[in-house]
Amino acid sequence: MTSPDCNTRTAQLRSHFSRSSTPRPLFTSLNGDNSWLLSYPRPDVERAATGKAYYHVVTDPWLSGPSTTWASWLVYLSLTEEPCAKNAADIEAIIAEIEAVAYETHASKEVLPEPRKTKRGIDALFINFHYDDHLHEPTLRGLDSDIPVFAVDEAARRMRSWNHFTTVTETQDFDPADPHWPSLHPGASLPSWLNLFRLVGHHELNFATIIVWSHDQKHEALLSSPHGIYDTQDSFQAFATKSEPPIRVTAFLAALHDSFAVGRRTTLGVKGGLALERILKPKYWIPTHDGVLRYWGAFMWLAAVHDVWRTLESGLEEEGKGGERPNLVNVKNGELFVVE
Repeated sequence: MTSPDCNTRTAQLRSHFSRSSTPRPLFTSLNGDNSWLLSYPRPDVERAATGKAYYHVVTDPWLSGPSTTWASWLVYLSLTEEPCAKNAADIEAIIAEIEAVAYETHASKEVLPEPRKTKRGIDALFINFHYDDHLHEPTLRGLDSDIPVFAVDEAARRMRSWNHFTTVTETQDFDPADPHWPSLHPGASLPSWLNLFRLVGHHELNFATIIVWSHDQKHEALLSSPHGIYDTQDSFQAFATKSEPPIRVTAFLAALHDSFAVGRRTTLGVKGGLALERILKPKYWIPTHDGVLRYWGAFMWLAAVHDVWRTLESGLEEEGKGGERPNLVNVKNGELFVVE
């Protein structure tokens, strides 16, 4: 696939910065599946100190080659669409584009100093799951070893064994019995105004990642659940109803398709997503992990791993409640979305 012309992103960024005096988060799809560049506006003091308008996080990068587990003849997954970002240099180019437009647009307002030439634009890596299509070793080894990594414990253990990244910090799980989420902050390597933690589900596949952006006495969150989590799960219920201080989920990332293995549902799809959406009432539902994957290998065949493609319309029909239609926003491979 040919990635979107940079002029498209540049025009979109210029439009956003010219319309709003307050920068908003930017989400860029890196591979059309579940790899994202999440760019969060820095506080004024940090902008002046770093010369950067945004703090840039890369999540679960899988940018080149297949994903194999144990051996390629056992478990083999491949993307059917070529990622728009194929390596670290491609990500850095997107970041440079964002920073350049932010400076160009706001320079006259004295919001930003002139961008400084820094060693890298990527500020952090968030690794939210330990399966190989989320924890893709060939891609990760191609990234700067000095990038701080924040990973769930299962992924952190594996990454430390590689002896590649200098700093690997384990993230924590939300405790339904203690909904005071600020205590879950992973430490000084991550800015105090960003937080990251996990909601654990009934199976290791069925989790949710929470990224909280705190600003202007408000706490906005991205909830990402690529395989879905049941709305009845204690962790989700406590997060949705008891979080202290309260959190507003602005963006919800979840797949529309269903996945099955060994006869059981592994991705909860549009039905599960609607159940969460009805409770969270996010401003946006952005599909993630909805890329078409090619499955191959003895284990995949024996487990009868397969996907069933669904649409929001089919989910609403199955729900049968006549509820309000969610604001579904498809962010395609290489596209950027402004979370207004």
